[in-house]
Amino acid sequence: MVILVKIVGVLIMALGLVIFASPQFTQKIFDFFKEGKRIYYAGVIRTVVGLVLFICASRSSVPLAAIALGLMFLVSGIVIFAADPEKLKAFISSYSEMPSLVIRLLGLVAASFGILIFSIF
Repeated sequence: MVILVKIVGVLIMALGLVIFASPQFTQKIFDFFKEGKRIYYAGVIRTVVGLVLFICASRSSVPLAAIALGLMFLVSGIVIFAADPEKLKAFISSYSEMPSLVIRLLGLVAASFGILIFSIF
């Protein structure tokens, strides 16, 4: 199970670095999630990642950090299911209109979360 968490950390880091390298890539991601009910895919992914982090927290070198990250992902996944889909799509649209520099910085933030997940397990 710890290997699964490390893979998740590497995938999050890789996605963050791709966003940093190519902010236009985020537009493709946003376009995918804005169609139909695909926004719920993000909720499922976030909820599953949160549960996996939360379950494996006892095997972490810093269990409190693993629990906090797991809860953060879990709550953000649940919020996607609880929120109005149209409001989420409007939020995605406003996010996609941000300047390229801001999107790059947010990509670095995502990459640092991936590194954090990888390093605490």
